[in-house]
Amino acid sequence: MPEQATNTTQKRLRILGEDEIAALYGRPHFTDEERLEYFGLSPTEKATLDQFHSIKSRIYFILQLGYFKSHHMSFVFDLPDVEEDARYIQRQYFPDFQLDNLDITKVTRLRQQGVLLRLCNYRSCDATQRQALAAKARQAATVSAKPIDVFRELMQYMAEQRIVVPGYTFMQDTVSQALTHEQERLATIASHYLGPADVENLHRLLEDALGLYAITQLKREPGNFSAGEIKREIQRGAQIAALYNLAYKLLPVLKISNESIKYYASLVTYYSVFRLKQLEERTVRISLLCFVYHRYQRLHDHLINSLISHVRQ
Repeated sequence: MPEQATNTTQKRLRILGEDEIAALYGRPHFTDEERLEYFGLSPTEKATLDQFHSIKSRIYFILQLGYFKSHHMSFVFDLPDVEEDARYIQRQYFPDFQLDNLDITKVTRLRQQGVLLRLCNYRSCDATQRQALAAKARQAATVSAKPIDVFRELMQYMAEQRIVVPGYTFMQDTVSQALTHEQERLATIASHYLGPADVENLHRLLEDALGLYAITQLKREPGNFSAGEIKREIQRGAQIAALYNLAYKLLPVLKISNESIKYYASLVTYYSVFRLKQLEERTVRISLLCFVYHRYQRLHDHLINSLISHVRQ
């Protein structure tokens, strides 16, 4: 199955699974060894505590600091959410304090988050950074059309630039917009090179001929190297030879990467003809060209492997 389809007109792009989202955006849950590591304070960090007057706000800050060191993002929590961690900090640094709650004002919490950024040399993902992320996503989309690849590229970029990761919804929208932008780029260029006859030949792949769609026949690959199977494979090659020559000339003009060619081809393999017909027509043409290009090359791999097998026999 492809990573995820890029048609997001009705719902947001699904990039990560629920477990992956929780691992990335969920508050960390520390072991005893991890508490020792993440809640340990350097001299500079201990001096920073003097900015906060109440012990309760200091405990909250140490919690925020430990979680930020682990996930490089801030969290909002109450005592029941983080009781084990809070009790550990209270015993470690304020043994005589009776911790009943972690209620602090929003002003204090936001101030602590600003202190965290300066202390850890990080930047918030403000409007300027979000514009930079959008540009980075469009650049990444030219290399790979897989949503997860664009997402990972953005995560790597933010780690290198020490930028706090924005919410998952923003990341979904940014990746989706970048992929849509890339699809529009490809479709616009292709429309200038594809003549009416080319478009008609591509459409024929989705037509029902004698009860079986042409594209469905092409999706089939030889199950073995018998004469019958190889003969049918040669017939499939003859069927798409003209379209392969078209794709061979056009894809370099589109400046589409091999990784993206494989991805767009996989969409045709995965989706039914009914689903393909529901997608934007110009985008489907790109996917069909990539499928033909990839399938024709696989066809020759099958023929070569068949020859090798028969020679060995």
